[in-house]
Amino acid sequence: MGSLDHLMHVHGDLDELFARHRDAIVLLNFKQALELLEQYEVELRRHMKHEEEQIFPLYEERVGHVPGGDPRFFYLEHANLLKNLALFKPLVEKLAADPSAGPRQAHECLREQSSYLHLLEHHDLREKNILYPQLDRKLTQDERSAILSRCGFDHDPQNTQRCV
Repeated sequence: MGSLDHLMHVHGDLDELFARHRDAIVLLNFKQALELLEQYEVELRRHMKHEEEQIFPLYEERVGHVPGGDPRFFYLEHANLLKNLALFKPLVEKLAADPSAGPRQAHECLREQSSYLHLLEHHDLREKNILYPQLDRKLTQDERSAILSRCGFDHDPQNTQRCV
């Protein structure tokens, strides 16, 4: 079994789901946009829960503090992402309930999401470039295999119901 880089595939799955949400906004299908956002939030929270309960504590124990990779940063970024999502979700809910909502409201909604996308990109890069590679170097092959197995990477590499 390979490295923990496989866990970054979940980020790609989440990114795709959020992109589909934004596509629905562009198409002025606000009800679908809300459904996709709610699905995204469920998957995001599941991903964060797994990282916070399994990956981050292991990272703290084995890696500790490295430049740009203080374990507290990852927890704080998760909290900031959820806080930011909570700021723009009501706007999507409002658009989904308003039959007169149109292109101008769609543009406003997309603009409101720009801070979230910036935070998300920064967080993903830190996990890709620091969290997973640093932790990968500190684990044995058996430990890596156990983590990847719990996340469904040992049976079906296309599994979209992974734990992260």
